[in-house]
Parts: sequence; C-alpha cells; structure tokens
Amino acid sequence: MADANLFPDEAGFTPRPAWQVIEAARRQYLTGELTLPTTPATRIYLRDGLVYFAERTSDGALPIRLMMEGVITREQMQRGTVIVNGVEHVGRMFEADPTIDRASVELCTELFTDDVMVAVATSTVKSYELALYRRHPSGIDRWYPHSVPVTGRQAESQPASAPAVTETEAAPAPKAVAKAKPKAEPQPAAEATPVRSEPKNNLNAPPITQAVPVTAPAAAAVPPPPPITQAVPVTASPTTQVPVTMPAPTAQIPVTAPRAAAELDASAIADEVALAIKRAFAGT
Repeated sequence: MADANLFPDEAGFTPRPAWQVIEAARRQYLTGELTLPTTPATRIYLRDGLVYFAERTSDGALPIRLMMEGVITREQMQRGTVIVNGVEHVGRMFEADPTIDRASVELCTELFTDDVMVAVATSTVKSYELALYRRHPSGIDRWYPHSVPVTGRQAESQPASAPAVTETEAAPAPKAVAKAKPKAEPQPAAEATPVRSEPKNNLNAPPITQAVPVTAPAAAAVPPPPPITQAVPVTASPTTQVPVTMPAPTAQIPVTAPRAAAELDASAIADEVALAIKRAFAGT
C-alpha cells in the first residue's frame, strides 16, 4: 500500500531500480517512510524530500549501534535514551547529556545511511510502500531541525504562472511609453551643446590631434666616423735590438798581478845583508 503514487503517468508499477523510486519521492518533497521489498527489506526515512536515515529491518536499535561503534559510552546511552512503549527514543540525547560528542554521533548515523543507500541503489524492486509523515521510531529527525522550507517549494511552482502575470501587467506599459516618445523629441538641442562648449577655452589651444613640429637633433650634423677599413700607422716593434759596443763576455784581458810592497822591502834588505857579510869576511 502507498499513500502517494510516485509514478502517476503509469497505469501500474513497472519493476525498476530502487534509486528511481527514491528519487521520485525526493522530487515530490515527501515526508514519511519509504519501504522497498529488498532482502532484507529496506526502510528509507525522508523529511521534505531529504533522506535523513536509512536502515534494514535486520539492523539493531540505533543507540546500541552507536555504542558498538564507540561514539558513545554505555552511561551516555543510558542518560540520553528515553524508553517509551519499549522503543528507545534518542531525539533529545544531546540535551539530556551535554558530554556526548554530537558531531561524532551525527557522522556515524550518516555513514549508516550511506551504507544502506549504496547497497540498495541498483537493486530492482517490484513494488514499494510509502507511509506519509511516519517518523523514525528513535526520533532522530529532531537532530536535523533545518529542513527545506515550504516557501521554497512554493517558489518552484510559481515560475510557470509568473510569466502570464508579467505579460498582463506589461500590456499597458507600451501605451505610456508611446505617449512619452513625442515629449522626448527635443533632444537634438542637447546634442549641440558639446560643440558649443569648445569656444569657452580662452587660450584657443589647438586640438590635441595636431602634430607638434619636431626639430632635427643637433647630433645629425656631426660627420660620421671614418670607416674601420682605413690603415693605421704602426710604429717599429719594440723587439728591435740595439748594437752593443762592449766586448764579448768571453774575451779575456791580460792582467798583471801587482807585487806587494812588503815583499819588495824584504828582498832588498836580504841583498844588503848578504853584501855586508861578504865584506866582513873579505876584510878579515
């Protein structure tokens, strides 16, 4: 049984992938429980067309699963859970125990949902069940207060009718514009005003477009330098040898060794002594 027909253009339901059924419910911004006959059966919970939780009928209670994943402790689960008619309600978990890490709990719940959605997306279903406005028994829809506003859905339905309203409102507008056109004819006078504003210049400066005479630079009169090919006089190389008059260093000059003055005196004295001795012996 379905409270709403997701495929009104079809006489009967045609087997199709589960993702097509889910998207049909999302496009209609439905709120409730969508059950798909998979093995095991899959329950998808929507709020204003947004899927906030999905589970299999074989999954355990959400508080137990959160504790098994380690995002909450047993004491936190006991303080944050309210049991009503045998159902564990965790919609007020964060208000009951501020020590619970809300970001970790919400992320873990989103991973549970993603796991189920990915697994069931390509499964072919032969039917579906839709219970409008049925909430998840654990009350986790209270964790997501921000949903698609009703005004947003109304705005999407208005564009189809909005053009008709604008066309009817814009019909009398051309009449008013047609009447105003003759009144706006004296515009050529305004065009002549920019031309008359030029004589106001007391300096009577020439327009900017006139060319300014440019005199030839003084450097143009200097004769060009001689070409590089002209011969340059070259002086004698510094390697020329100068004649030297000095004799060759190998030529030997005879040098007489001078006699010492002491040797001359000694020989003369010896000669005189010898003569004296001879005289002495001769006289005897």
